[in-house]
Amino acid sequence: MLKFLVKLLTWCLLHVFYIFPVKCNKLYFRAFHGKRYGCNPKYLFLYIVEKFGDSNRYIWELEDNRKAISGAECVKRLSLKSFIHMMTSKFIVTNNDFMWWIPLRKEQIVVETWHGGGAYKRIGKYEQGFSLFQTEQIWNAKQISYYVSSCQKYTEALSDSKYVSQDKFIPTGLPRNEIFFYQERMTKLRLKVFEQFGLSFQSDTHIVLFAPTYRGIMGYKKDNEEACLEPDYDKLLSNLKKKFGGSWVLFYRSHYFDSNLLKSLPDKVIDATRYEDMQELLCASDVLVTDFSSSMWDFALTGRPCFLYAPDIQQYIDQRGFYTDPATWPYPLAKSDEELSANILGFDEKKYIADVNRHFDELGSYENKDACMKVCKSIGIE
Repeated sequence: MLKFLVKLLTWCLLHVFYIFPVKCNKLYFRAFHGKRYGCNPKYLFLYIVEKFGDSNRYIWELEDNRKAISGAECVKRLSLKSFIHMMTSKFIVTNNDFMWWIPLRKEQIVVETWHGGGAYKRIGKYEQGFSLFQTEQIWNAKQISYYVSSCQKYTEALSDSKYVSQDKFIPTGLPRNEIFFYQERMTKLRLKVFEQFGLSFQSDTHIVLFAPTYRGIMGYKKDNEEACLEPDYDKLLSNLKKKFGGSWVLFYRSHYFDSNLLKSLPDKVIDATRYEDMQELLCASDVLVTDFSSSMWDFALTGRPCFLYAPDIQQYIDQRGFYTDPATWPYPLAKSDEELSANILGFDEKKYIADVNRHFDELGSYENKDACMKVCKSIGIE
């Protein structure tokens, strides 16, 4: 309640910035509440800069505004300067609910790109929280001018969950997924990741990325005790080598909400949590292991194997649920290390590809190689 009242007071005070006009050539970008330079806002920004150059002014909101982003000015999150830029930018691009307590003007355009595709774990109205959380969700929705959609099912699901009318959704595909349609770009990013982590770029060196999603305050309990949600890393690496050959390196990446938590990892595991761009890690990875993360939707575009490890799936279904039945997903699902081992060793590539194609057809995928261009055209940047 105290935070809500502070936001309400801030909303009142920020009206003073109405004395400054909205600049038609100014664009404001923020991703993950200013925590990272990445996701859909990054890829849309890079496209606009490449196409329109310095004819526009670009502002990036970051917790660490000392970071240099070519072509953009960085401002510190929740600083006076950030508020001024937000309230004078024609376009605001975000990926995680733009704040209702910023009193925008009618001529300003908010583009919500969100940070996930497909239609998997429920969000918004289905999340556990106090009543004011739902009120803020409704008020946040009123700020949105356009909502970028990855597929038809996504539009239907998010419209209901996030209190946004379907006519605001644009069927463009996600800007961050455009790279998966360009093999040369993927290869360059794979090399970049290998160099970043000091790995030898050899044809028989493979990366498996373990990327669990955020579970909020629920946690996972088995027999009333906290239970492990990580696979047996030794078994995982052994089975991948047995099935696919070569040598394997295991990357671990937590959800961005957990990115500031210190985690003790075995020596054999490389912590890639602080690596800003998840899409670059997906380009570099040969196999993805996740649970309910929408990264499975993105990674499926590469055609590479994705395995799900979710011991707590029934608890998750009971407490929050999914938009689509996990039994219909193309990604082999395991609730134990034994099941994960069986899924890897029995993996059938042809069946997997066919199942992925069916899945994308059923959900009405909009993903394509020109997503950035289509978003710009839809919101009036041409």
